[in-house]
Amino acid sequence: MYPTILFFAHLFRDLAGTFLARWRRFYRRAVFGEEAAAIAIDIFPFFEKMTGVGWYEWNLLAAMDRLDSGLEFNLYAHTFLAPDEPAPPAMPGSRHMRARVHQIPARFWLPVRPTLALLRTFAEPLLRWLDGNDAVFAPNFFPHRTQAPWGQSLVITVHDLAFAVMPETVAPETLAELARRLPRALFASERIIAVSEATRQDLIAHLGVSPRRIHVIHEGLDPRFAAGAAGGEPPAGLPERYMLVVSTIEPRKNVAAVVRAFNLLADWGYRGGLVLVGRWGWHTGGIRAEIDASPVRDRIVHLDYVERDALPALYRGADALLFPSLMEGFGLPILEAMACGTPVVTSGQSAMPEVAGPAGIYVDPTRPQSIASAVEALLSDEQHRARLAELGRARASRFDWERAAAATTQVLRQAVGWAPGGDDEYRV
Repeated sequence: MYPTILFFAHLFRDLAGTFLARWRRFYRRAVFGEEAAAIAIDIFPFFEKMTGVGWYEWNLLAAMDRLDSGLEFNLYAHTFLAPDEPAPPAMPGSRHMRARVHQIPARFWLPVRPTLALLRTFAEPLLRWLDGNDAVFAPNFFPHRTQAPWGQSLVITVHDLAFAVMPETVAPETLAELARRLPRALFASERIIAVSEATRQDLIAHLGVSPRRIHVIHEGLDPRFAAGAAGGEPPAGLPERYMLVVSTIEPRKNVAAVVRAFNLLADWGYRGGLVLVGRWGWHTGGIRAEIDASPVRDRIVHLDYVERDALPALYRGADALLFPSLMEGFGLPILEAMACGTPVVTSGQSAMPEVAGPAGIYVDPTRPQSIASAVEALLSDEQHRARLAELGRARASRFDWERAAAATTQVLRQAVGWAPGGDDEYRV
């Protein structure tokens, strides 16, 4: 009985906190004439193994929490969790952020499933309505279906338009979801954030979005990859020398071409291995076949998902990062590798030159020989490698989450009807 009473006590305390937060905002506006608003933010990416979009949101929110912008942030996923569901992760900030998550205890007196259904159907939307959010921010293309109604205006972040530009490289279920929901979200949005100029141009060209509604805000560098940051230990079993690939293994990432380029490098005398870091995505039959058919299959290592703290050591130990993707909205692995002093071989198209700048080695991603030749030239010139490492560290250091957060805050200010107080774009 005690865990059940404690659960509902915490729920009522949360409700009291909701009324207190609304009263404080009202008091600041009415008595002091201050700017005060609440933003609902979708944090569903935090409840799974985080990749690019999840870390984008995490680092952005952590930096936004450090700003005194007059904005408060209500972080939403499922408000109520069953006892056997994963516990909520730590949140990126606590100064201006509030995450409402209540997990039903294991020794719950009431029937768990009916109670959970009742709470999610009635209590969850009621609590969000009581929060009185002024806007919804969806950092992952469109708001989750449970978030959309809980704000007077909408701001979304669009990371890439692969579903419109290269639909053959997108999983069918993802393609259907984006094709159905993203146009609606674009139409409903007060403001749209694009993480690169390449994505901005794709929004204009392929979906007819007005340029005036789009704000380009580049991503920043995760502090754990910065020079001098203490990193974790690399995974065991790595080759003494290796080329590195960091991405979900799927057609758009062009891993099959990397494997063919690695075969050529091995034939030309490269003695190291190829390390693939990333979960298997969709339509991987051709990639698996390419790996299995490789004459140097025993030198190809797949590590699946690697925890964030171990990645810097992986980058620093690599001869180069191979990232000849067919299309990217930004390309965080490029930024991370450059920060670690690792040369980057990437595609000369989409957003990749926008990130790598003068520090990248650009290839034709459709030609494995172009990739292999670029790597061979890199490995044969130590001075060029050292120069690229220096250029890469300098380039990566310019991507700053604090500036990205400040620009995002200005976009959110506009969405709630406030006058801009600074730059609402950030480009390196």
